[in-house]
Amino acid sequence: MKVASPGLELQSFVQLSGDLPPMPHVASEALQKISEPDARAEDIEKILSKDPALAARVLKLANSSFYARSRTIATLRHAVVVVGLKTVRSLVLASVTRDLFEPFGLTEKLLWEHSVGCGLAARTVALSLRYSRAEECFLAGLLHDVGKMILLRHCEEPMRRIIQDVYNEPELSFMSLEQEAFGFDHAQVGRQLAMKWRFPEEIAEAIGCHHRPATAKILPALSVIVHLANAICHKLGLGPTKKPDLDLAGVPSARALKLSAEKLEALEESIRQVIQAEASSLS
Repeated sequence: MKVASPGLELQSFVQLSGDLPPMPHVASEALQKISEPDARAEDIEKILSKDPALAARVLKLANSSFYARSRTIATLRHAVVVVGLKTVRSLVLASVTRDLFEPFGLTEKLLWEHSVGCGLAARTVALSLRYSRAEECFLAGLLHDVGKMILLRHCEEPMRRIIQDVYNEPELSFMSLEQEAFGFDHAQVGRQLAMKWRFPEEIAEAIGCHHRPATAKILPALSVIVHLANAICHKLGLGPTKKPDLDLAGVPSARALKLSAEKLEALEESIRQVIQAEASSLS
């Protein structure tokens, strides 16, 4: 596919590409069942068992210390009972999202490490604030940059140049460079994918607003937390954008959450430890 011209609207790009990847069938079926009020553990197990690779990955994630605490989860049914339907939804989406990053070269590895880090960071921030939507924060953080992978698929050469430019000069902005090259950016593309995959609207919004959380209307706190998690990951050097000298106290989302420099320092260290302990379970 040819690179979209700067004047081409995002919706036209999506229609022209015709190839935003569909949600895998088994995952879609499982998510539909999970959304039903009378969903049972045995029903979810039966559906996920149709895709052994997906089932194995969900079970692996459920057994990470991130979720399983001290017990071993041996079956999918047990996973649903122990961690709950909302968490199983996150595990399914985390599993299918990982497939978007194939083939797994250096660029994809950098993007995936940043995505995983942001998911874990967003969940850690939410828990530290005692925010009740910690699982949604994990999911929105994990998926916030999925639009970059879509652009990498459809506009590979210019997108790889953009990633390389940002890697070499961290002060450059993905958003600005993408707008200049394509007429739209990864946050907009990611939101389109989330809508196609029928994600909850607050997740789609957080993906679309993670660089501009002040524009979020449905659940602003989710976008604010993902924005801060993203900044912390930049400071920790996770992904193409590395900003070790970033002053977190000056980040708009940190100010919006009224976090002191001491609290931010403690959060950064907590997130560093969580990522070191848990990132491998999402690889």
